[in-house]
Amino acid sequence: MLASNEEGGTLDALRFSLASDIVELVVLTSDEVFLQTLREAVGGTRRLWHVSSPDKVSDLLVAGQVGILVLDVQTLNETASVFVGQIKRQFPDLVVVAAGNREAETSLAGLISAGTVYRFIHMPMSPARAKLFADAAVKKYDEQRKRFTAVPPIKPRPRSNSGVLIGGTMSILGVIVVAAWVMHRDRDVDAGAPSADRVASPSAESPLLVGAAAALSANRLTEPAGDNALELYGEAQAQNPADPIARAGLAEVRERLLARAENALLEERLDEAAAAIETARKSGVESGRIAFLSAQLAKSRERVTSAQAAVRARSEPKAAADKMTPLLGLAAQRIVDAHLIDPEQDSALFYIRAALRLDPNNGAAQEAKKALALQLLAEARGAIDRRDFAHASRWLEAAKGIAAADHIETVQGQLAAARREADADAWAELLKSATERLRQDRLIEPADDSAKYYLLTLRDLDPSNAGLAAAMQDLGTRLVAKARLALGLQQYEAARSWLGEAAAIGFASPESRSVLHDLDAAADKQQFLANVVAAGDLTFVKSVTPVYPAKANLSKIQGWVELDFTVAENGAVKDIAVHAASTPGVFEGSAISALSQWRYKPVVRDDKNVALRARVRIRFVLAD
Repeated sequence: MLASNEEGGTLDALRFSLASDIVELVVLTSDEVFLQTLREAVGGTRRLWHVSSPDKVSDLLVAGQVGILVLDVQTLNETASVFVGQIKRQFPDLVVVAAGNREAETSLAGLISAGTVYRFIHMPMSPARAKLFADAAVKKYDEQRKRFTAVPPIKPRPRSNSGVLIGGTMSILGVIVVAAWVMHRDRDVDAGAPSADRVASPSAESPLLVGAAAALSANRLTEPAGDNALELYGEAQAQNPADPIARAGLAEVRERLLARAENALLEERLDEAAAAIETARKSGVESGRIAFLSAQLAKSRERVTSAQAAVRARSEPKAAADKMTPLLGLAAQRIVDAHLIDPEQDSALFYIRAALRLDPNNGAAQEAKKALALQLLAEARGAIDRRDFAHASRWLEAAKGIAAADHIETVQGQLAAARREADADAWAELLKSATERLRQDRLIEPADDSAKYYLLTLRDLDPSNAGLAAAMQDLGTRLVAKARLALGLQQYEAARSWLGEAAAIGFASPESRSVLHDLDAAADKQQFLANVVAAGDLTFVKSVTPVYPAKANLSKIQGWVELDFTVAENGAVKDIAVHAASTPGVFEGSAISALSQWRYKPVVRDDKNVALRARVRIRFVLAD
């Protein structure tokens, strides 16, 4: 089977193609490189007819009904848009693919937006991209053929290859072809399935459809909101679901949206293609076509990613090698200088990590990594032996990602064991120090070198220590004993302070409770004795005059004695004590003897007789 033909190919050969499923491509170009690229892309799977002038195109199209025209815009210059318009009017089902530079694309922008030009190829291009364009054009052509019923073959009259686009002896045949196409179109409309490429003009009575047609003509497919073809045709169809114009308009909008997505894919504008596919999906394009485009997008992205990776793979090894040697040299020197992890950005660790980032599998880098790992673990073990656990932890942290995980785990186990041993030694030393301070009676002072300090520290660190409970019991007992001694000496504040120390360490015993009871009673008594009233404020029931001491009488000594005493609940006097005397040792006995016989009216408070402390001054004066 012929893979391609030139202008002189016979009409018989062309008619042969009509009897097969092979899609014919006509290429109008004078660019040999472009032509060769297309031939490579198409290969032997499709016929490719090359012509170098526009008038040859008409002969091939009329005679063979070729499905796809690839048009090099540079061949036609400024007449390209006119030529395409005439071709499409005569052959509406022809799939036109234009090729050229950016300026050529701009000149055909209106035809591209309207869908008259199905795709635009930017030149130059690779065979792979050309194949994508060709496959897309064939797919488009196949879809169009499925939408129309078959046209009975028309046997054309022979004619010269020099015929022009419209005219000459082929004009009658052209009219016949156009008429046949119109018949196909009318049958489709009658069948209720209008073609999206041929949207009928709206009636004057439908402003909504007029606006929709205007938006479609201006290629305002989805923007701006409220004035785009998709929304307006959608509203029209919502008002009249059977309206063929609205249905055809929506179909055309969706086709153009798909065309945008396909074109972006073929041009490898992948982000733009993704956005266009999403817009087409939202517009209601059937899911099968969206799925196909999404799959093509995924393949294109994978291909681009693979290509980029290949480029990096070719360029990175040399760049990595150029950087690797100095990094490893610096790392080796830092190991010799014992700068394993410091300074942070000028250490063996820093340079080896940088080398591994360049090429994790580099043999020299792996050897340097092993050497550093050995050094880091050796430093960690040395710190453990010195019981410098902070530095040991730092070395092990630096070894992560450098040394093997099981080696790090082994040294971490050694560190944990050493810590436990060190803790046990420290706790034993604390207990020993506490015991010594107990023997020395240094119970709470000094604050950081006493039995209390060492025992509380041990309790915080090792509450289950075997010797802790007995030592704490000993300390508590000693503290309570100190409180009892102070109580006996009437040092009530000191006694209360010692009891507070015992309670602070959590100590309690029957003796501590007894001392506290006695201390509270002593405190109450002290308060009672301190609250003294003047005896003159009390009511006498009985008084006895004291006897003047004989010795004082002979010596002609006068004076006074102040006595404190308790008036009991029944009014009796008790608990007499000398508060002051003018001449100590002279009058006290006589005054106490007399006062002890006095009686007072009981003091009543809150309907209850109460004891009261009072003070009286008894004077001793000689008679004249």
